[in-house]
Amino acid sequence: MDNTRQTNVTIVVEDEKALYSTFSPEVELNESVKAYIKAKIAEQDYNKNISMTVRAHKPLDEEKFRTAVANWIRSEQTLGRMKEKTTIRTLIGLLLFGSVLLWVSIVLIERNDVLKYSLLPIMGSLALSSATKILIIDIPTIHAEKVMTRETQKNSTVTFVYDNDQ
Repeated sequence: MDNTRQTNVTIVVEDEKALYSTFSPEVELNESVKAYIKAKIAEQDYNKNISMTVRAHKPLDEEKFRTAVANWIRSEQTLGRMKEKTTIRTLIGLLLFGSVLLWVSIVLIERNDVLKYSLLPIMGSLALSSATKILIIDIPTIHAEKVMTRETQKNSTVTFVYDNDQ
């Protein structure tokens, strides 16, 4: 991995209160700020160092911002682990359910040819189709989010730039 490459995400702050969620008792970034940072990081190659530049007219509580970013990354990692477990369980369930339904329909079709057009093979096929979607789309997406979060935590720096014009 080439860690010499750099990705810069610039956040322009007009009002410090707008950075944080007003509903949380803990230091938590606002959802729109999280979405903006996530989108900017997702556009880039995940193995780059992440540099966040916070621009403001007047000094901000730098430690509060760094704490909010660290809390957000930790919560993203926890949500990612939970999503990964749920997705794997769903995948296994769909594979088993679809396979059993198809097997039962094959066994029953030998006895009664009309069952070929019943819901058993259709439901089995749909379950296996959903499992395929999970394998092709969901698991790689979860893996990319996991890598992005891990690299953001490992390789990110936050710098503050204050405009002294006003």
